[in-house]
Amino acid sequence: MRRGKAPFAVVASTLLFAILARAILPELGPGAPAPVSPTWIGESLWTVRTLDLALQAFILLTGVFAIVLLLREEPGGARGD
Repeated sequence: MRRGKAPFAVVASTLLFAILARAILPELGPGAPAPVSPTWIGESLWTVRTLDLALQAFILLTGVFAIVLLLREEPGGARGD
């Protein structure tokens, strides 16, 4: 069962990212004006605070999710397999 944790964590975090991106991208739909090229990424994140907050939320949620997956107990007790 331990071999399935890493692929499951990757799939789950990718799915979580897709859900968060789907929630944000409608705001950046075809009616949005073309973005002006910032000189560095920080300017873009400060201009679009929703994107910055979503990125931070994604990082925190995936980190917590990975820690929970690593620390949860196996059903039936811990075996050394």
